[in-house]
Amino acid sequence: MKKINILKKLLFVLLAVSTISIKSQNADFNYTFDGQVKWMLLTNTGTLLASTGEALVGIKPNTNDFLFKFESLKKVKEENLEFIPNTPFLIVVPKGFMNQGHISILDIINGKIVFDSKKEKWQGGVTSRHFISPEMKLVVNGMHKEEGLGQYKAGVGLYDMLNGKLIRIFERKAGNPMTGRPDIMGDNIIIPGVKNITCYSISSGAVKWEANVKNATRIISNEETKEIYAFRTKGTNTVVYKINSSNGESMWVKENKLKGVISRINFTAHGLAIVTNIEKSGQKGFAGKIANKMKGSGTSKVYLLDLGTGADLWDKSPKTKGIISHFYIEDDGILFGVATGGINKIGFDGTPLWKKPLKTGPGIQIMARVNKGVLYISQTNTDIINMETGESVFGKAVKYKNSKAVTSTYDENRDRFLVSCKDGVYEIDGNNGEYDLITKDVKFEGKEDPTSISVRQGGILLTSDQNLTMLNFQGDEKWHTYYKAPGISTVGKIFMGALAVSSFALASASAYQAGYNKGSLGAYHSETRRMENYQEGFGNIASASFKELGRRFKATKATENSSFILTKLDGGVGLAKVNKDSGQKVNEIVLNEKKPVYEVDDIEGILYFKSKGNTISAYKLNK
Repeated sequence: MKKINILKKLLFVLLAVSTISIKSQNADFNYTFDGQVKWMLLTNTGTLLASTGEALVGIKPNTNDFLFKFESLKKVKEENLEFIPNTPFLIVVPKGFMNQGHISILDIINGKIVFDSKKEKWQGGVTSRHFISPEMKLVVNGMHKEEGLGQYKAGVGLYDMLNGKLIRIFERKAGNPMTGRPDIMGDNIIIPGVKNITCYSISSGAVKWEANVKNATRIISNEETKEIYAFRTKGTNTVVYKINSSNGESMWVKENKLKGVISRINFTAHGLAIVTNIEKSGQKGFAGKIANKMKGSGTSKVYLLDLGTGADLWDKSPKTKGIISHFYIEDDGILFGVATGGINKIGFDGTPLWKKPLKTGPGIQIMARVNKGVLYISQTNTDIINMETGESVFGKAVKYKNSKAVTSTYDENRDRFLVSCKDGVYEIDGNNGEYDLITKDVKFEGKEDPTSISVRQGGILLTSDQNLTMLNFQGDEKWHTYYKAPGISTVGKIFMGALAVSSFALASASAYQAGYNKGSLGAYHSETRRMENYQEGFGNIASASFKELGRRFKATKATENSSFILTKLDGGVGLAKVNKDSGQKVNEIVLNEKKPVYEVDDIEGILYFKSKGNTISAYKLNK
């Protein structure tokens, strides 16, 4: 019987191999430069950036020509780039003694420079800059050359980023430069300065009022209620002021001094909700700051300030015992989660709404609304909690080994949540809370853990960089594919680091775009809807670049049925194209480099590869 089974397996393999058409692929596009390619980077907009030492170049997917080639931006390094999240804008900050302060801002979708501090005649560049969203305005500070006068004057410039045009220069005294982030409310721009806060009319440039608040570091306005708040960072603490939007007079008898540095601000009908972070490391000075960042130590404090007086409405702030990583405004109170573990909810009157804080594992990755309550997923446990009581809806949490790589998905057809962790894969019934470990100890090779889980027509797919495993819906393994990594080069490590930074930027951008008034808890698995919201928001902006960005955010991945794995092929190091439903290799692209430098655009289905010193090749991945 064993011999017959072996023959059957061998026959199956031979038949499977015979049905696969594997061929090396020739490049569909080649881009050749005058100088050597120093680096390349795929952006969230779909534009590929490359620096040749001769120019900064942009490539648009599925085109033969360069989108742009800016020779004025020579020898730009990756550390010179600052992306404005969820916009087509890129700030280039050249380094070096001769370029200090000078910046250029590019629209990398339409391939234009929308701001250049040299061409705009800012002496020595700009001393500070702020991007104001959703107005899409740039505010800069410095010495500007007046037209026809041939001399420089201190001022604050306001630019429209949709067309790159200067709206107005607001003249400032040299001793009263802008000190922090301004804000726009209708026709008003409110600018914090060394000596005061000044409100200007954008249309006329006239000063409307001045407020006697010095060295403010941040202005936040509420368009709906016509409120203006000023914040001043003072050492490791914060001072808050409320200003009358009509005349600049203080609306509070006395400013409020808060312990810690501002991390979150939300307008509510019950008061101004503020979270501050108080860092602790046991060390003082610069060394202490470094230690805090490395260890993530410290605690957060939650305030609710009376809108009329500025007084703290709570006699006692809820204990957090760590840094708040999740913060949501609900109809009946404030819900928050702590990075080190724990979830709590407090009413707007300061009364705890639960008998006691809910204990969770550290590293709460997800908090989201589901039919039966709120689902949370941490590094050590998962549960659905009742928002009224703070207790488990089903009386028990799913507990597992501490897992840095925890990933989840919702199986809609079977109404269950699937969670992948170090124990294996758990299924959780969304109706009764029953859970089961349907797969134990997923065996990924190369010391990898699953980093993604998804439900496909034929089963449950687990993936990592080099592994793919398909389980049936009962958790039994159907097939497993592994391709050994050829070794990660220094460039590869840098690339992976860039991905991490990009992911962090996108997460930060989500909070940024949501605005200060919106902080409600979203539904689980709302990524698609979130992207649709972005797309709808971009659709209201009169700019072809934003419409294109919205299309890309909403687009289905062109490679959703394939994985591309870097490995050693028969012809050399390259990418193996693996079908996600069969685990079979259906194509390969040999890159002819031991340590290839490449980028994959999975939305457009394009692979970019630095094939020679001065050439980038592009391959269509859907072939």
